[in-house]
Amino acid sequence: MDNAMSSWPRLFRLLGQHSLAQMLSYRLSAAFVVVFGTLFAIGELASLLIYFQFTDSIAGWGLHASLALIATFGLIQHTYQFFFVVSHEALMDKIVHGELDYDLVRPVDSQLLCSLKSLDFPSLINMIIPAGILVYAWPHLDAPASVATLGAYLLLVLCGVVFYYLLNQLFVGLSFWIERPQQLAGVPEYLLEFATRPRTIYPRWIQFALAVVLPVLTATNTPVDLLRGELDLSAVLPLLAAIALLAVAARWQWRRGVRRYVSAS
Repeated sequence: MDNAMSSWPRLFRLLGQHSLAQMLSYRLSAAFVVVFGTLFAIGELASLLIYFQFTDSIAGWGLHASLALIATFGLIQHTYQFFFVVSHEALMDKIVHGELDYDLVRPVDSQLLCSLKSLDFPSLINMIIPAGILVYAWPHLDAPASVATLGAYLLLVLCGVVFYYLLNQLFVGLSFWIERPQQLAGVPEYLLEFATRPRTIYPRWIQFALAVVLPVLTATNTPVDLLRGELDLSAVLPLLAAIALLAVAARWQWRRGVRRYVSAS
């Protein structure tokens, strides 16, 4: 176990170097990712500014709180994409085509290795706009701009990233049982789209379903509640409980799936 843990920093550095070299080899593809990510962010920003031409608040959220929300959504989304999205897309194909052998025999945790096989550096570039929006919006909110507040905010964002990773991991893991998992792999992304808006705009049953049962709204709204000075710590509990349950479920699914896995060779 100690040897496996000590090998992770070197392995992660090598994976990063390989991913960076791959991005430089496919510059056009990387440029498209950055361009479309930028256009999506601009579209979100433009639509929000249009809404606030006709109102001062949306369900109690002002312009700057709403800007912080789309920034938080972007940070969670692009952080997940930077670390995991390329690996998750490749993992589905590897499972279906029986090409997972080499990853399973390495002396490290196979689930984590297959989740971090490649880094998406264009997604790292796409974090610039959400970070800029957050820097602009924060001084207009109630929470003080302090190191403690920033640390708490980043911790909540990290919880959102872990939640989103685990949710995607469960859907990717269905590849052990389903021949065409791509049809279901987009479900977490569709769910997260709900989280680009304040949870208070939704009917109560949707709030309960997506803030408590499967807390995608909590993942994005809670960090902004902190910046608004309205964070209720009890609201974080469903997110933490979901992370714990999803982590157990994803681990169980992986172990069952590996036993079911059939190599192409």
